Amino acid sequence: KAEQSDKFKSEFLAGMSHEIRTPINTILNFVSLIKSDLGENVSEDIASSFEMIDSGSRRLIRTIDSIINMSQLQAGVYDTNPELFSIADDIIQPLLEEFKQAADRKKLDFTITFIPKNSNIIADSYTITQLFVNLIDNAIKYTNSGSINICLEEDSNSFIIKVKDTGIGISEEFLPILFEPFLQEEMGYTRSFEGNGLGLALVKKYIDLNNGEIEVESQKGVGSIFTVKLPKPVEEKLTKLKSKSYSNKI
Repeated sequence: KAEQSDKFKSEFLAGMSHEIRTPINTILNFVSLIKSDLGENVSEDIASSFEMIDSGSRRLIRTIDSIINMSQLQAGVYDTNPELFSIADDIIQPLLEEFKQAADRKKLDFTITFIPKNSNIIADSYTITQLFVNLIDNAIKYTNSGSINICLEEDSNSFIIKVKDTGIGISEEFLPILFEPFLQEEMGYTRSFEGNGLGLALVKKYIDLNNGEIEVESQKGVGSIFTVKLPKPVEEKLTKLKSKSYSNKI
């Protein structure tokens, strides 16, 4: 009964997600269309208003996605699709471009450092993308000045990705419960930063799904380093996946 209830809840939320997403996407499309029609002939105030509508709508979509994904993960009905892709080229580099504007608005130095020439991995690309979306989004949100750096390294068994920031940091007391859902170090209506408390909980779930690990080093008022370790593909799996991909093309 509990499993049936969880599955029903997950399906219900997925349906609600579609119902909410449709009008939000309509708003985003109209904003994009109006901005395109007006071109340069728009005041700073109006341009700023469009930006607020756009960012607010996208934040709402991300919140809905977070709730749906957490519900599916907790119900055990989340499907993964392992595939071969490059962490550097397919995940980190596109995210740098996606978040550059948000970092620029806060005058943050946003950089990436790639050490391995090859960062091919077999994993679920959606959950890997989302875990880094959440880590980078958090880094920008909680960093008011200074820098954010994403560093890709490797050892013999893993790719190691470090997201470093000079943000507000995390207290030693909060670190043990950092990945619990719906918790934030500042709670209530008086908190300084927006959020639903699901971002880091989802990060941990996504990493577990892909057989990875995460470690956190943080100092209040100094910054944080989130270190993600993802296993390198075993040669046997790599050959099998390449063979499957080739046969699908024939």
